[in-house]
Amino acid sequence: MNPSEIMNVLQNKNRLLTDKNDEYIKLSHTRAEAEQDYKIAFARAILNLKLDGHPVTILKDLVNGDKVVAGLKFKYEVAAAIEKACLESMKDVREAIGSARSILTWMREEKVHP
Repeated sequence: MNPSEIMNVLQNKNRLLTDKNDEYIKLSHTRAEAEQDYKIAFARAILNLKLDGHPVTILKDLVNGDKVVAGLKFKYEVAAAIEKACLESMKDVREAIGSARSILTWMREEKVHP
């Protein structure tokens, strides 16, 4: 690779990192909404079971077995995992940028001190 090709790689990776940052913001919002929906449904289900006179010791088990609450928890956990995967992807792009910069530095040093 020559320096101009490496500069193109850097530009592409920087553009990709910007896109990933935008994606991460959207994914964080989606995760937060999913968490909010789950926690509200969980609290409502606990309260309803409590009002129905169920023993307090089994409320969480009953709520966790509720199909709606379990579905919301699943959506929340999936959203959190996708958000984490995006963060890892961003880290990979940053590492690729660092590698390209290192190659450019090495090439510059080789040119100065052959």
